Amino acid sequence: MGYKIVLTCDRTMASAYHGLMFLGFSACIPQHILPDWLYYAIFSPSAPTDKTGRMLHANYGMRKIEAALLADGFRREDIIVAHPDQLDKVVDGKTKIISISSNDPLGIGPATSTFTELLGGEGRMAFKLRELLNHPAIRAHQPTIFLGGPGAWQLAVNPGKQQELGVHCVVVGEGEVTAPRLFRQTLNGDGSRIDTVVEGEFAEDDRIPDIVGGSIVGIIEATRGCARHCAFCVPSVRKVRSRPLENILHETRVNVEAGHGGVILHGEDILLYQSDGLKVNADAVIELFDKVYSHPEIAWVGASHASLSSALSSPHTVERISRILELGTAKHPCGYFQIGIETGSPKLIARHMRGKVYPYKPEKWPRVVREGFRLFHENHIIGCSTLILGLPGEEEEDVVKTTELIRSLRPYQSVIVPLLFTPMQTTRLEYSKPLLKKDLTARHYELISACWDHNLDWFPELWSVYGRYSNFFLKNAIALFLKYGTIPIRHMIHRNARKHGAQI
Repeated sequence: MGYKIVLTCDRTMASAYHGLMFLGFSACIPQHILPDWLYYAIFSPSAPTDKTGRMLHANYGMRKIEAALLADGFRREDIIVAHPDQLDKVVDGKTKIISISSNDPLGIGPATSTFTELLGGEGRMAFKLRELLNHPAIRAHQPTIFLGGPGAWQLAVNPGKQQELGVHCVVVGEGEVTAPRLFRQTLNGDGSRIDTVVEGEFAEDDRIPDIVGGSIVGIIEATRGCARHCAFCVPSVRKVRSRPLENILHETRVNVEAGHGGVILHGEDILLYQSDGLKVNADAVIELFDKVYSHPEIAWVGASHASLSSALSSPHTVERISRILELGTAKHPCGYFQIGIETGSPKLIARHMRGKVYPYKPEKWPRVVREGFRLFHENHIIGCSTLILGLPGEEEEDVVKTTELIRSLRPYQSVIVPLLFTPMQTTRLEYSKPLLKKDLTARHYELISACWDHNLDWFPELWSVYGRYSNFFLKNAIALFLKYGTIPIRHMIHRNARKHGAQI
């Protein structure tokens, strides 16, 4: 049975990642590193579907477009959120639109670029998107192809690639208002007048509908946009708003009904939920976690991102969240936040991300990082952190300061991932020069080694907690690898660094 409108994604996004959200970042590893049969078994098993090919748990952005279409009057029977491996069941001559959500359609996002630059090959997400667009059902029936999602900017600035892939329209930004209008225009036979690149219209809060089906790993949007305005970051260019608590609780119920036992609250800085600018609204944040965790049948609650500055400016908020979620107990040994360190250089902080350190001064950033890590550690929250090497204006002294900062974080449970600077469209640094492998200096290699020394020291302990409920094969395979495989990896990293003049 075919559908007029098919919402789908590439195979890397059609997974629940064993219920472990951070395994989704494995999709940034180049395609050639692991064969599909092994990669998908270990990191990205298929998301569940019903017999029609409909995904029971789907990417949150796809769920929002689905909800927007239904709220705009489209018929339920004309729309399906479909697994990419099931397109032969849902695409036929009746299909007029295929809408694809993509995180990294050309494999040029910061994380993927880092791995492909260092390891060679093509990004897995780009490979799988091309495979999706060449699906026999799509080629046979030639529906109109729309593409949106976090990586849509990549095709917007590469029109030749967009044409080569056969994508008719790229929607950059928010889609709740824009997608229904474009889809209706296409169904009315007027699709030829749609631009190849469309800027998504800002969605007022009352035009952001609640999802109607389960999201991957129970993700729920709590805030949208970021008020810190870092020059390299896409969310910083979007207007900031917090979703009403009643909507968040409704989407919690939707995810419970879809079979999830917990949810992940998404925001670029969850500690700024219902904030006044960059001042933490402690009461609102605490109420958010308390009400969601108290929801019937919810066993756990996580959050995607948090800021070190917000945490340090309101430590009692972090402490209350930890107590509410029962972190540090046998039931919930720890929680997780993605946090951005980006650099240890006050100079670069002042130049590119002064808002990141607010309410503190840029020169206080190293202390904010250390004290923030300590605060999270003491409250049983693991910081999954990023660094950016090669920010515009970076000098050797900046890299040395960052390396010193990273080495000082050794006592705190965390993961630190170094990324090569990649300029992204719509950001203030979109025309800056990227950092390539050939540009790495001895000091960069020392910093990369410091990061991976930190990670390899912490990985076994972190996995014993993070992976404790995963399936027998995954839990033990990774545990064995971390027990016996980290020593040769550490030696390889150090050997490569020394080859490039680093002092290890």
